[in-house]
Amino acid sequence: MTDFMLGTTWLAVLGAALAGALVLRTLGVAATYVRDALHIGAGIWVLGWPLWHGIAIPIAIVVATAIVIALVPTLARHVRIADRVERAVTGGDEQWGGLILYTIAYAIFTAIGLVADPFPAAAGLLALSLGDGIGGAVGRALGDHHYRAPGAKQKSIEGSIVVMLGATAGALIAAQLFGAPLHLGGAVIIGLVAALAEAFSPSGTDNLVLPIAVFIAATLV
Repeated sequence: MTDFMLGTTWLAVLGAALAGALVLRTLGVAATYVRDALHIGAGIWVLGWPLWHGIAIPIAIVVATAIVIALVPTLARHVRIADRVERAVTGGDEQWGGLILYTIAYAIFTAIGLVADPFPAAAGLLALSLGDGIGGAVGRALGDHHYRAPGAKQKSIEGSIVVMLGATAGALIAAQLFGAPLHLGGAVIIGLVAALAEAFSPSGTDNLVLPIAVFIAATLV
């Protein structure tokens, strides 16, 4: 498959994901869980990195996506579909700015992963998708023991444990996918770094702080 065809396929997947988010909200699923589903599903992008022949099209896709996401609040004032998308994943303590940082993280680390060593970049993004995405959902649904770091949002111990486990799994997947010599102990360290970064990030910044922290940890490990 050529990069052009692959790019077209990924754009179709992105469109389907946004359409799915609208359907879930129509069915009454809370915006925060719709957002978590998008977070988790975004991880499949990393799994597709080895399929690209060049770097121009995949980098263009993530950069363009980040730009469009940043423009959605402005477009929502004039375009109905943009307004529906914004309302589908925002509400309560979940603001659109977090999603902007999420797509910026994917743009930055996709570029790094395709140009340089893919493992630490992939580990950072998979920790964001699997760790933060699943951990957030579990924390909200099942978290009974809460804590709050200075300047950060309230978290649950249960959610933080799942963040660590999800990020550990993400690191192991990235290592397997890109042939990095990562042992289980190293993956657990990466998972712990992810959980701490998610817990202590200033409110609204974890979508960028977490992958940066994991990228650094994965590079050192």
